[in-house]
Amino acid sequence: MTDSIHNYADIKFLASGAFSDVYRAQRKSSSSTEVALKVSNPATQRAPHSPLRERAVLGVLGGQKHIVPLLSSFYDETDLVLVLPYFPVQLSDISIHAADDKVKSLIMHEITSAIAFLHENEVIHRDIKPQNILLASSSGPAYLTDFGTAWIAPSSRVSQVDAEQRPGPGIAKYQDTLEPDNGKLTDVGTGLYRAPELLFGYSGYGKGVDLWSWGCVIAEMYRGPERRAIFDVSKEVSELALVRAIFQTLGTPDLEEWPESQYFPSYSKIGFADYPSRPFDEILPHAPQEIIDVVSKLLRYESGRRLAADKLLSMYFLKDIINK
Repeated sequence: MTDSIHNYADIKFLASGAFSDVYRAQRKSSSSTEVALKVSNPATQRAPHSPLRERAVLGVLGGQKHIVPLLSSFYDETDLVLVLPYFPVQLSDISIHAADDKVKSLIMHEITSAIAFLHENEVIHRDIKPQNILLASSSGPAYLTDFGTAWIAPSSRVSQVDAEQRPGPGIAKYQDTLEPDNGKLTDVGTGLYRAPELLFGYSGYGKGVDLWSWGCVIAEMYRGPERRAIFDVSKEVSELALVRAIFQTLGTPDLEEWPESQYFPSYSKIGFADYPSRPFDEILPHAPQEIIDVVSKLLRYESGRRLAADKLLSMYFLKDIINK
């Protein structure tokens, strides 16, 4: 049976994004079932935003490994509506510094599992941040959401599903229109969580942008009561201000530490102050040693040297969670 807006009642506005609105509603067939309705018009989207691509990602991967499930989707006139479970809490809403260490570790395990599953399926999220991590309660479980700017490799099984759901001349032709591996859009991610290669306009980036963002979120979870971003920019977040904050924290890199920077279109044109690196136990004075170890392996300049999500899952303190 085809779903429609008429199957939902008590629809209340929740939030607006750049190209979509989110509503809270109840299914008429089950008044106890609350859902979130994400409404957007595909015709008004600007790349890299695509609700059709988000539908494809969730249609294939949703509901697995702590990726938010897609319950249904339908058109309401020209608007595409994605029906998702309603989760009342964002990671950004809670005083995570006061949470039990077990809760923090569980959230880390769940979202790392989601990222590893995405990367295994050749999908890059490109906008990992606390607002895109939803929780069923303040103690979890946690789910990764908002795939509207995700990158899908042409060889991914998700891109085939995406092509099959669209009218057009066929899968091969559609895949030719995807962002190529070495020509991805760089206007992705959110402010303080953007990887440095994006800030320098490097279109050949890869999964490392997710690992950097996740490292920033983990660090923020352990920053203490002030809950500040690890690369704190006090006022407006410009790209140069964020670059300076990163360099002031991690030190100004040289070519040996960041060899891929030689391919950045604007890197050699800017002269940077030579900031010394700070030890991570100074950057994260409230964090236990295992978290310092994780963050130091994720927040590396060279994207290929960042700890892969599946490797992070094998670290002893996260591996033990599933056995408890």
